[in-house]
Amino acid sequence: MVLKKKKQLKGSQNNSNMGLKQDRISELSDSLLHHILSFLPTKCVVSTSILSKRWRHLWTSIPILDFRQWRSPTVYTEKDYPLETQRFMNFVDKVLFLLEIPNIQKFSLHFDQHFDGFRVNAWITTLIRRKVEELILFIDKAKSFMFPLCFFTCESMTNLELDMNGDVLNLPKSISFPSLKILRLTDIRFVDENLTQLFFSNCPVLEELSFTDCSWIDMNFVCISAPALKRLFLTIPNAPGIDTSTVKIYAPNLLSLVYNEVVAKDYFLHSFPSLVDANIDYLYGGDPLDAREETGFGSTKLLENLSNVKHLKMSGGTFEVLSYAVVPLTNLPAFCNLIHLEVSSSLLFTTVRTLIDFLHISPNLESLGCFDDGDDGWTLNLVPQCLLLHLKSVEFHQFDGCELDVVKLFLKNAGVLQKMTIFSIPALLTNFKKQTEIMRQLLMFPRASTNCVVSFSSS
Repeated sequence: MVLKKKKQLKGSQNNSNMGLKQDRISELSDSLLHHILSFLPTKCVVSTSILSKRWRHLWTSIPILDFRQWRSPTVYTEKDYPLETQRFMNFVDKVLFLLEIPNIQKFSLHFDQHFDGFRVNAWITTLIRRKVEELILFIDKAKSFMFPLCFFTCESMTNLELDMNGDVLNLPKSISFPSLKILRLTDIRFVDENLTQLFFSNCPVLEELSFTDCSWIDMNFVCISAPALKRLFLTIPNAPGIDTSTVKIYAPNLLSLVYNEVVAKDYFLHSFPSLVDANIDYLYGGDPLDAREETGFGSTKLLENLSNVKHLKMSGGTFEVLSYAVVPLTNLPAFCNLIHLEVSSSLLFTTVRTLIDFLHISPNLESLGCFDDGDDGWTLNLVPQCLLLHLKSVEFHQFDGCELDVVKLFLKNAGVLQKMTIFSIPALLTNFKKQTEIMRQLLMFPRASTNCVVSFSSS
């Protein structure tokens, strides 16, 4: 009996020790806790102050503040918003006042028309004074919010993300962001071409510039001059203005370009000698016949300045727009550095000829991926040099069996082809009879390369 009690006592002691060892969070250093808490919304971080004496002031030393997801899900009526907003603004005031660190690394805020603009400006001024490095602002219908002047001359900011929900960005005449490296702009209306140009040209170390759903109102020119720029993204599918503007870009160190936009009125682009990859998706709104020639002209003006690119992705719609040009693509500079080309959506049979023309000016192409709705248009009077000498890999997407003549053309002419991958539609994978017939024909096709491996896969 005594022995049994001793075992029970020892077991309870072990369980007690195990229980004590479970609180591993308390054993973590302050710096590690700061890092973990930096991933949480500030409202959650501050609430940890009730956990224990050690946690009471821990949040005051965290340099990352996130005030984006603050509105309570229990507030259902519009009349409750002002009171909740008032409480939240008081909370932000308190957090900024009680912070014990001199500098703020990152600050994120979502505010709307219920906010007091003067208090928001006071927060931004405090951030500038505390040398904020990263600033993320989403401004939702805030009644033409005006930034304080010190915002536009911030010396410490390295990353700025600004979403204005379709409002105008009012720019001053004095702008300087000497440390800004990343600038991401979403749903902003630009209305002054001179101040807009001043904005971008006064970011001397800017490396990434992104426009999403931005619009250019009554602007003859959209000028981007950024000598250090490496990545440029223009993704503006529905915003107006670019089609009536002339786009000027000076970015001699550009490495990556994404252009998902309508064709501009004209382009003045300096060469991009270091360009590695580009993604071009011209958005076509069905221009009347008398405007197609102008659209085709503009589309080639942009493309000809990308001749140094190594990896290029273009949509089927882009080739459609390029087909409207009076001057054929074979008159453009050769894309001698291009080794990979991806056609990201289906080609119409009327635009296949445009793709073939582009292959003729891509003499060193090694890899090609494309969609095609059929074999119409795939005829070669002269085999592109890349097919004869350099093409090693080709992919066909959405294959349904109607493209066999296209497959035959590549197998017959690609002298160094190593791999052909055919991504078929799901219906073909379940049709074993048709699969067998396709495989039989493939085995009979002549091949310029005896090392080529043909494989099937689902799309």
